[in-house]
Amino acid sequence: MSFDYEVIVVGLGAMGSSAVYHLAQSGLRVLGLDRYQPPHSFGSSHGLTRIIREAYFEDPLYVPLVQRAYELWADLEKQSGRQLLLKTGGLMIGPPDGVIVGGARHSAEQHKLAHEILSSTELSRKFPMFRLEDNPMAVWEPRAGILFPERAIQTHLDLAARLGARLRFNDAVHKWEPFGKGVRVFTEASSYTANQLVLSPGAWMDSLLGEAKLPLTVERQVLFGSSQLRSRKCFIQINFQSSFANMRLTVSFMAFLILAMG
Repeated sequence: MSFDYEVIVVGLGAMGSSAVYHLAQSGLRVLGLDRYQPPHSFGSSHGLTRIIREAYFEDPLYVPLVQRAYELWADLEKQSGRQLLLKTGGLMIGPPDGVIVGGARHSAEQHKLAHEILSSTELSRKFPMFRLEDNPMAVWEPRAGILFPERAIQTHLDLAARLGARLRFNDAVHKWEPFGKGVRVFTEASSYTANQLVLSPGAWMDSLLGEAKLPLTVERQVLFGSSQLRSRKCFIQINFQSSFANMRLTVSFMAFLILAMG
């Protein structure tokens, strides 16, 4: 049995657009589908910037994955001639025994990453835009930076199309089903068959899983920004006495974002 495509990718945000590009780069016949025209404001890849960092406080296991990502971003910039990553350096600020500082330091030391441990005094001297209380510490990571997600999505899609991938926008997928040894995908406009299927529809994932329900919850991620943060005259007072763990995570990343925007 022959199929229309070797792989169909549903959802062309950050993950889907990258998948379409790399599959097409491998010489496969690929179809990419999205219910909107990406990049758009209805997914998790919307906005101007996203953080990229090597010293993952969550777990050192992430570090090799991120290092490979740096290589792929550099290659994509070379292929497209577009800047997609800007290395700004990043600060992880928090209590010395906190999750962020301790975790980032552990990842940096285990993988021998370039970094610097700053006391509260050193932090205030090197980065006087922060007025910090309660003697926090910081991990300075020089290779950290920001990505431009919407530009990255567009670049992946442009290069995928150049490599022969077929892309269909504003055509929502309603369902899919087994078809021989492959799959058949139904959209508002048509149906397509393929050997394999990649699902990356973001918030619409649950609607495409059929009976194979997974415990997925769509959450709103609120971002904060201000034009005043571009000024180095902007000072922020951060109090680390909060008993809320998630509050500690939030204020620790604020330092990173302000440096990235400065």
